[in-house]
Formats: sequence, C-alpha cells, structure tokens
Amino acid sequence: MNLCSILFTCLAASLTAVGFAQPASVTFRPALIDTFASSYSYSGAGDFKRGATTIEGISISRFEFSASGRVPIAEGTLFNPGVAYSHTTIETPDNSPLPKSVQEFSVNLGFRGLFSKEWAYLVGLRPGLYGDFEKIGSDSFNAPLFLAMFYVRNPSLTWIFGVTANAFNDRPVLPVLGLRLKLAQGLQFDVGFPRTGLSYALNSDLTLRGGLSAFGGNYRITKSLGVPASGVQNLNNTLLDVTEIRGGIGATFKAAANLEIEADFGYTAMRRFEYPDRNYRLKGDNVTWVSVALNTRF
Repeated sequence: MNLCSILFTCLAASLTAVGFAQPASVTFRPALIDTFASSYSYSGAGDFKRGATTIEGISISRFEFSASGRVPIAEGTLFNPGVAYSHTTIETPDNSPLPKSVQEFSVNLGFRGLFSKEWAYLVGLRPGLYGDFEKIGSDSFNAPLFLAMFYVRNPSLTWIFGVTANAFNDRPVLPVLGLRLKLAQGLQFDVGFPRTGLSYALNSDLTLRGGLSAFGGNYRITKSLGVPASGVQNLNNTLLDVTEIRGGIGATFKAAANLEIEADFGYTAMRRFEYPDRNYRLKGDNVTWVSVALNTRF
C-alpha cells in the first residue's frame, strides 16, 4: 500500500467518525433520529490506464443519503444509531473491466462519550451490504469499524488517535492519527477530520475551506467482468477498491437555523480502480470534480 492509499484510509476512517466526534461539545438531547444528510458528487471523464491498455472517458458520480440520531444511554455516553445509502455510477464503456455501479446500504452504530474533560472516545460500526448488488448475499456483507480516542489538550488543540478495521480493504487494519488546531479566531486547521486543510469562518453563517478530501470505497463484485488482461484471473466474486484523493476549495452556508448547504470543487490528486485479489489496477488521469450537500438537524 502506497502513501496515497494510507492517506485515503485515514481520511475515510475520519469521514466515518465525523458524525460522532465532537468531544468538546457533547450534548444529550434525546432524539432517535435528528439529522438528515444528502449529497451528490461528480468527477469528470478521464482516461484510465494499465500498461499499454487505455480505457477512455470514465466519469464517476455518487448520490448519498443518511439519517442518524443520538440517544443518551448513561451519564457521559451517547448511542448514535443511523442508516446510510449510497449509489456510485461509473460511466464506463461496455465490456470494460469495471461495473456500471456499486452501492452501499448500511446501519450505522456509534457510541461516544467522555472519560474526563480532556479525553473522549468513539466506537463506530457500519454493518451492511457493499457491492454491485447484481447478486445480494452474505459475501457482500461487511462491517467497517472505527475506534478512536480524542485528547483535548486545550480549547485550541484536539488530537485523534485510532484504528480502522475493514475486511474489504487489502490492509484490513490500519492506525489513524489526526488533529484539529484552532490557529486564530475563525481559522482552523484539520488533519483527516473529515478533511485535511484549512477552514475559515467569515461569520456564523458562512465558512470557507480548502485542502484534501477522500472519495471512494470497497465493494464486492459478483458479476463476471471477464478476464481483463493476460495472466489475470476472471473478475468475478472479487473485491474492488475505488479511490480518489481530491484537492479543492468549498464553502458551507447556513441557510436556516437547521439547514446547511455545502458546495465544493477542485481537481483530483489521484484516481484509481483496483482489484487487490487479482493484482489488477487502473490508474486514472486527474480531472475536475464538484460536490453539493444538504444537512438538516432538528
């Protein structure tokens, strides 16, 4: 696994945690479901290559939806239930070694709480189905796990220490390290939480940001996609890793008391499709990307 892969895994684990990890401001309002989030992202058409083989004009789009809540179960401890669904469309030529789409339907189970004023913890589990959904069975079941500790050294600095476990990843267990640093009034630097970069709150309604973010996932492919190259096994009943590292700028606008609108765009730093069990990887040209999201809290 190269440096970009490790960065992607750390960012992805932090994205899993972001809905839970607020150690400095844990609240205990009882609500089974109190947050809805939806987003759409698109990265433009570009060529993917393996050696002398080129597949032209592949674009990726994704729609995501999630609902989550928070339920106090003990003093200083919250249970965060939720559900999530995503549909990723891969615009690829017919007879290419890629599926037309991959999907996720998962139940999100999280526990977070405080050990002390300085230390907080998070346990996040996402059991569900991850695959092309051509054949839905136990082989498509996965339960990515994220464990983290948060150390609030002072109001300006929070450290994140953790580990991620994902049976569909070629490195199933990896450490995670991140931080959140408040540099000045309204100016903040984050590493993998959920983005790596700078953000600046112009006022209570508008925040600007720039940096790196991760996009992708790990999926079970059940449809036979054929033999893509000499010496490679048939792409059937195997795992596919979809990876993009994105650089860009964006903004979050508070349109109403309980509604936020996010918009981001930029240029990819790395694109890749990989079948680790088959030792088959396609590397893509970098392209522009855009995403929009709506977040509602009751």
